[in-house]
Amino acid sequence: MAPVTCLAPPVIKDMPDRRILGPLRRYTMEARQAIPGQWADYNMAGIETPGAVADRWYGVCANFGEGGAFDYLCGQEVPKGPVPEGWAAITLPAGRWARFVEAGHISTMGSVWAEIFREWMGRPGLTPRDGPSVEFYPLEFDGATGEGGFEIWMPVE
Repeated sequence: MAPVTCLAPPVIKDMPDRRILGPLRRYTMEARQAIPGQWADYNMAGIETPGAVADRWYGVCANFGEGGAFDYLCGQEVPKGPVPEGWAAITLPAGRWARFVEAGHISTMGSVWAEIFREWMGRPGLTPRDGPSVEFYPLEFDGATGEGGFEIWMPVE
């Protein structure tokens, strides 16, 4: 019996490396519900990041550790330049990425992540590789309403 999935098959794409800058905080799986607050703080700070690629925002999960702890960085792609004080930079390594597209509301984020790990990762052609995983928010995403869709990017071999 085939698994029941709501997501369309991912687009597999070779992508160049990307450097993402923004505030970084450490979370546990139990405390991850605080991530929207991190985004609110980031948006309220109103910091203009020189050299940022316009109209694209990223949430980067990296440095996974004991008990499911991980770093979360929200920010923009900035190919070069200084890192503002109190911020961090994470480079998304070049290579193959599985891009899962969700057209729905941001409130589906948890179920999208769960489906990716439960139903998709480990299938032929979707063997995870080390590296950060990414939430990508395109121009169509409206942070005020949560509408406009988003993507989850997973590094794969």
